[in-house]
Amino acid sequence: MKEQEIENIKNKNIIDMAITFTAMMRVFKKGSKSKITSKIGEIFSKLDRITDGKQYQDIHDSFCAWFTEHIFTAEKTFKNKRGTKLSKNTSYGQAAKIFDIAVKVYVYYCRLPSPEVAARLLPFLNGAVDTPIMKHLKSKFKEPPISATTIEEVDKQTYKMLQSLITKDIKENRNNIHPVQYDDIKWYELNRAQQVHLADPE
Repeated sequence: MKEQEIENIKNKNIIDMAITFTAMMRVFKKGSKSKITSKIGEIFSKLDRITDGKQYQDIHDSFCAWFTEHIFTAEKTFKNKRGTKLSKNTSYGQAAKIFDIAVKVYVYYCRLPSPEVAARLLPFLNGAVDTPIMKHLKSKFKEPPISATTIEEVDKQTYKMLQSLITKDIKENRNNIHPVQYDDIKWYELNRAQQVHLADPE
């Protein structure tokens, strides 16, 4: 097997693990994972050409537009069997969470496609927003008002507002970190630290 083939398989495995890490595949229609993985791989192959924040945001928006058009939520029958939640187009917030976490793993954790490119891209990466982080931002900042209560309800405009609040929170409390690092820290504070506390008998 050629070196490039090995590298391609490694990249596919990293993307697959990153997507699985989002814990969102159960939300989407069956067969969505392979489509998402393929699209992300296609976009990630172009990361080394990005030189500024606008170019990065353009590919981010392009992915989210593709995602909301081609990926659908799974139909869900409630446990009491009194109703069914029908399949529908995914939201910008769901698309952005998938992309933001995948690119965080690929660029920030794995320093791909190369350490030099990863260092250049790091300031451009957005902070991944899940429902607990959104709840935290909404409780801390009353302006701009955000009506969404779940990622499923987040549209493009709301997502942009949440990113601006992440930047504001960084400036007020954390200083010299990037949004992708804020996401890591805040996710740990709101999720994992609580889980560790609950698991600790003392």
